[in-house]
Amino acid sequence: MIVLAHAGGAGDFELLAPALSDEELDTLLFNASQLLVARGCSEAAGLLASMDFQLFTATNYFGDDFTVLYAKVSFMQYEYLRENSRDDELKRAFSEIREVLSEIGPFVRFIACELDPACPPRDWRTDLENAIAVISANQALFTYRDSQKIVHEGLNFRSKTEAKIFDSLVVKGVLVFPLPVAVMGKPRVYREPDFLVCYNGKWGILEIHGDKWHPPETAAQEHERRRQFMRLGVTVYEIFDAKRCWTHPEQVVEEFLAALDRS
Repeated sequence: MIVLAHAGGAGDFELLAPALSDEELDTLLFNASQLLVARGCSEAAGLLASMDFQLFTATNYFGDDFTVLYAKVSFMQYEYLRENSRDDELKRAFSEIREVLSEIGPFVRFIACELDPACPPRDWRTDLENAIAVISANQALFTYRDSQKIVHEGLNFRSKTEAKIFDSLVVKGVLVFPLPVAVMGKPRVYREPDFLVCYNGKWGILEIHGDKWHPPETAAQEHERRRQFMRLGVTVYEIFDAKRCWTHPEQVVEEFLAALDRS
């Protein structure tokens, strides 16, 4: 088990029973996420939405009463959280979640997660080969809840829309990095652009927004994300609607490359 946030005091706990009904929990998590967004804690809001959290009453050796926000997570989520559990930004995000939940709901002393063992599918060996190939390619971390992986041309994508845009970029003969993990100028600060493209010596990012795997961000979040990349040398950062990317991928790529060429 990984402890992601701790309010202090004794470090042990024992989960007892669900603290809220499903409806009450959903209401609490929704309102907490809205408060986090309103306070500018977008990373914390994203983590709250990306993990299948439950809230449990709990106790410890001293008989204290409190609650624990707890989730069972996939292998990829577990490994990501294990490797980054000491990262200051991640710790701050989970601390923000704990504080907001305690502010509007029952006192949360711990946030913790545990590996959810999976039953092996019939083709698990093939899936493992694909996963190893993706890790070697340094592709996206796939840390979001229910984040599907579509293997296309030996690479992983989150949606068929991404695969369409990828094919259209490849046809143009450009240098393209699909779903790369970007290190934002300092250790353990990661972003995952949909496509990083080099065209005529210029670097640009093509983002898809609006389908299930590319939820629209607020304008402030989008502008800050764009500024972060452009401060580090990306020439063009363009966002395209997912429906348009699905129906007219060639047109989207043409428009993106033209903007990159003009920059």
